Amino acid sequence: MVDFPHDYVISSTLSIGTIYKFYAPELISCTVPHHFIVIAIEGVNNYLVLCTSQKESRERHFNNTNLDLTGLVYIKPDLNNGLTKDTFVDCNQYYAISIDSLKSKLESGNLSITGTISVNHYAQIRLGITTSHINDLPHYLLVHPEE
Repeated sequence: MVDFPHDYVISSTLSIGTIYKFYAPELISCTVPHHFIVIAIEGVNNYLVLCTSQKESRERHFNNTNLDLTGLVYIKPDLNNGLTKDTFVDCNQYYAISIDSLKSKLESGNLSITGTISVNHYAQIRLGITTSHINDLPHYLLVHPEE
């Protein structure tokens, strides 16, 4: 197997809809790696949403905080996205991470590229974000390259 330079791997995979799996204690308080989907890129800043398989706890949170369930997007595992479990995205929150942080995670062996989401799933996530009264990500950033 050929090892590619970390700069090349990140620059060639970093795009809207890419799914990375990495350990991120600086973003979420969890001790296991999670999947993150790139939803927007602005210069060196990359905006990602968190994936979870914990549907019931997310639904409880939505109901307890009077959030619209359109903000909880379901993604079924398939060959393109590389997910292994039924996955849910909470569109009410996002995480900003720099290119350098992604490179650093890759260099340390804490990042893998899982796959990409479909344009349809991206549209569902965008709808969840734009209808959220909590998520303040600028809507003009939410453009999939295939649209």
